Formats: sequence, structure tokens, C-alpha cells
Amino acid sequence: MKKSLIALAVAGVVSAPAYAATANVDIYGKFSYSANLLNDQADANSDLQFTNNSSRIGFKGAEDLGGGMSAIWQVETGVAMDEGGGWGGGRNTFIGLKSGFGTVLGGKHDTPLKGVGRAVDMFGDGFADSRNVMGGGSDTRANNVVAYLSPNFSGFALAAAYSTDLGASTAGDADNADLYNLSATYTNGPLYLGLAYGDGDGHEAAGVGSQWRAAAGFTFGNFKIVGQYDNLEDDNSRNAAAQNGDYDAWMVGGSYTMGAMVFKANYMTGEFDGIGGAEPEQWTVGMDYNLSKRTSVYGLYVSGEQITLGKGAGLADQNASCATCGGDISGFSIGMSHSF
Repeated sequence: MKKSLIALAVAGVVSAPAYAATANVDIYGKFSYSANLLNDQADANSDLQFTNNSSRIGFKGAEDLGGGMSAIWQVETGVAMDEGGGWGGGRNTFIGLKSGFGTVLGGKHDTPLKGVGRAVDMFGDGFADSRNVMGGGSDTRANNVVAYLSPNFSGFALAAAYSTDLGASTAGDADNADLYNLSATYTNGPLYLGLAYGDGDGHEAAGVGSQWRAAAGFTFGNFKIVGQYDNLEDDNSRNAAAQNGDYDAWMVGGSYTMGAMVFKANYMTGEFDGIGGAEPEQWTVGMDYNLSKRTSVYGLYVSGEQITLGKGAGLADQNASCATCGGDISGFSIGMSHSF
């Protein structure tokens, strides 16, 4: 549940004049922490690890400008509860305008292609995130973004985004590093469909070409099924360290809800079509137990080949497959999550 800054004002954290100027600000976030028992075949890392799983806190607000238009803003940052501690890297942070014609924003924001994949990930933002296999290319939180999000047209929605530079340099925006993304989604009751495309000089600078993503989900009774397909072309015209051929990947998953328990599983695999190209693979089974609408405990088992567990979510603890041990890696994870 979102918290109003009035709670902070009453506690004396902010002054009365500051509260009067920011009375419409909401605080929100999510904290998630887990214990992971790892088997990477090579003993490169500790067998037992304690990991923060994409915990974050955010502040957002809006001002009614009249005529159906509002000014909107958001500041969101990661919160590290393991290595480093305290505030982490920047997340979606922007300012914009919202009206009946849609939303226009500028700042730091997830690409439309990333959003399509996030909608169907059963184990997102953690040890077994689908981006361990399905990531890359435009699947990112882009810097220097201008984006347009359309209104909902009977379930249909469009999104477009342009970024001048995906890098983190403090110098001027890099030349020939731009990126553009488009997505179309349809949400109608139990059905979700998403299609996205990404390309630009930023892709070429990273040694990849254009990218397509398609995703779908359907809920019937207590069951839910999801699927995703990615295609990321190779492009070594500007980067000798380009990926090894075109990359195709797919994922299928499902869940079953029984009271407070949610049983879920997914499987994904990919293939680079270059000579001797890698074939990453990951499968995961798990269960969430909902203590309330905002708090849950969970457990999962993940196993894979030629992957790095935790890489997709950008976790502080990342554990790569042992290249000289057959590429196998697996682990158990038990944790707790709370949203507010």
C-alpha cells in the first residue's frame, strides 16, 4: 500500500511548508532478501550466499494542470541489503505530462521491449530471472530517454522510446549510440499479448543488430500459462567482440494458485547460430506463500547450463557456470518479499 508523505510530516521528518508543497507525493517500494545454497561445480564462490533481490524504494507525484492534463514525476532507486548496503543505483526516474492523449516522459526508464518481457517472468528480479537466458540487446533500463505511452484503447496500448546513449558516461551523450524501441500490447481479462522491436546505433556499437520479442499469457481458473520468444541479430560491423551469430531464445512457464500458495515453474533455452555457439538453458520450480497481499515467503530450485545466476536481475551476487565442468550450475533459494 502506498504511503502518503503526511506520515512523514506528522513524524516531523519534513517541515510544514515542505509538506504543503508536496502533499500529493507517494512512497512505494519492494524489499526482497534470500538465502541461496549454490552448486557451481567449481567452488568458485561460497556455497551459501545471502542476497538482496532487486529491492527498491520510490517517490512519485502528480499535479493537476487542468483541462485533463497532469504533470507527473518519479524518483526510484535500488536499496542494497547485502554488499555495499544503503542506496543503490538509479531506477526509473523521470518527469512528464499525462493527458487523455497519453503520457510523454523524459529521464531514465525501462525500454518498451523490456516491459513486454517483465510481464511474463514467473521468477523476475531474483536469482532465477528469465533474463539469465532471455536478456540482451534492448532489454535494459535506458538512460537519456524520451518516451510516449498511449492510452488504453479497449485493451490495446502502444509505447515508443528513444535514447541518445545507453552508457553511464558523465561526458556529453555519446555519438552513434542511440536506441529506439516500439511495443504493442493487448490486455483483456485473462489474456495478455505483447510484441516489441528494438534497434539503433547503440545496438551496433554493442555488436548486435535488430531485436524482436513476442510474449503471451493466459489465466484460466487457478492456472496461468506464459510464453516468450526473442530474436537478436548479430552485427559485427562496428564491434569485433560481437555475439557469436544470431541469437534465438524461447521460454514457457505456468503457475497454479491454491489458497495462499502459488506453485510455479518455467523453462527457457537459447542458441547462438555461430560456429560452436553456446546454448544457454535454465529451468526453475518454486512456490510463493502469501502471508498477506503485500508479504510473502518463497522457495525455488533453479538449474541450468552456460548461464550466470543473478545476472539477469543485476544482483550483487552473480554465479557463473563452470566452463570446464560441463557448464552446469544449480541452486536453492529461500527468501521473503514485502511490497508497500
